[in-house]
Amino acid sequence: MNITIEDNINLNYHVYGQGQPIVFIHGFGGYQQIWHGQINFFVENGYQVITYDQRNHGASSKDTNLDSIDVLIDDLYEFLRKLEIKNPILVGHSMGASVIYGFLAKYTDYPVQKVVVVDQSPKMFNTPSWKYGYRDATRANYKYVLSDENRVKETLNGLEDEVFNVLKVAKTQNPFSKIDNLPLLYSHTKKDWRKALLNVKVDTLIVTVKQSPYFNEGFAKEFCDHNPKIKQLSIDKSGHCVMAEQVAKFNRGVLDFIKK
Repeated sequence: MNITIEDNINLNYHVYGQGQPIVFIHGFGGYQQIWHGQINFFVENGYQVITYDQRNHGASSKDTNLDSIDVLIDDLYEFLRKLEIKNPILVGHSMGASVIYGFLAKYTDYPVQKVVVVDQSPKMFNTPSWKYGYRDATRANYKYVLSDENRVKETLNGLEDEVFNVLKVAKTQNPFSKIDNLPLLYSHTKKDWRKALLNVKVDTLIVTVKQSPYFNEGFAKEFCDHNPKIKQLSIDKSGHCVMAEQVAKFNRGVLDFIKK
């Protein structure tokens, strides 16, 4: 299905099941199919699962002027508002988590039930006082670090077969151009969402992975220690795409959190 938001961009989305809505948000260069391993599990546990492709991704419209993650934050708001999704649980991976950070900072009055963010530090640049950024990226070298991304093995042992096969079809049908979307990636990298996360007022789960190729999972403790609303779920033996690499562990951990 498609929904048209204010600037005539169509967002492709799927809705599964009935119950408390969980909206799953993919990361940069991602596809809604990355959440394939979550659909049946959460539907069977009484939740409504909603996935969508962000603009310039998957089957959604392409925007040649997209140069800011703020646009994706506004897209999430429009998506929730137009579909009348009330009190959702928001789950975001990588840049999708940053979209949630930005959403919480900007749309403070929108009712959100709970939040799950997956392997995404709220500040990408490393500084003398912040050692939890993206790899060794700094304000001086981030473009080089991002261009060197292809040398990094994003997963530890690959995605689970069923997810891999579904995702392969989506990638073939709608290839993603990293070069065309570098302005978006740079915008994402420059943001600092630490204040938004630190001051979050809804129950929030930070899912980290011990073998993440991008982030030191120690960043989560910085927030858990200062805000009782924030909890951490650390998963072993996985790379960046933990929801598709360790499907059962991820699903059970998230379910335990959202049921409390």
